[in-house]
Amino acid sequence: MSLPSTFRSPWAVVADAHWRGFFQYLDAHLQAKAFAELRSLAHRALQAIEALDAFMSRYCAQTCSHCADVCCTALRVAYNVTDLLFLWGLHDALPLGQTRRHDGDPCRYLTAMGCALPRYLRPYVCTWFFCEAHMQLFSMEPPRFQRRILTVLQDMRQLRWAMYETVQPFPLAHDIKELP
Repeated sequence: MSLPSTFRSPWAVVADAHWRGFFQYLDAHLQAKAFAELRSLAHRALQAIEALDAFMSRYCAQTCSHCADVCCTALRVAYNVTDLLFLWGLHDALPLGQTRRHDGDPCRYLTAMGCALPRYLRPYVCTWFFCEAHMQLFSMEPPRFQRRILTVLQDMRQLRWAMYETVQPFPLAHDIKELP
């Protein structure tokens, strides 16, 4: 399956007013049937993220405080359209806005103690990213555990694709920036 660029690429960094506009747009335009499907898919994806949380938190506790190149500061991590669909489908408390207010800013959710957001509210890449140190730890896990985690990751990917398809047709990212 070929993923459209709006699925793969981070959603452009926009003002928080546009962030809210995205969710207002969904509230106003998504049909009840699509919303019900999106909500169901989002809650299934939440279960997958929760299945990853304990071991990813353990890996981060073992590695991140010693890392000279913390990915949260080095990489341009941002929410993409599918992240926002997931968040909206949960209909839970939403983050304040995009990870960065302006290009070059540090992630607004990074604190001295790590990410201020629970794993399920973070951009997708933050839920599954394995740095080199994490890969070393993962390679020492039993094969059965590795297979289970890889299955969960594949399930998450498929659920995200299904969320994206549920809301089609959908405005492109450049149209979303124009929302009130």
